Amino acid sequence: MSWGGDLAAGWASDPDGDSLYSLVPGGERQHELALRGGVNLVMYTLTGNYKSDQVHVRDLLERLAH
Repeated sequence: MSWGGDLAAGWASDPDGDSLYSLVPGGERQHELALRGGVNLVMYTLTGNYKSDQVHVRDLLERLAH
């Protein structure tokens, strides 16, 4: 059973990648959004605001290439 807003239940999967919990309503789409939200949360936590840094991606990749 999953409660509304249970982000961790949306992340849970078995070794085959199948969802462990059925999220209602939403199903697979809700699982996808939970994973995407989790990635955004981690990226924001690690970088502050990674979306504003995306304008510098080309310069950063050029620096890494050298």
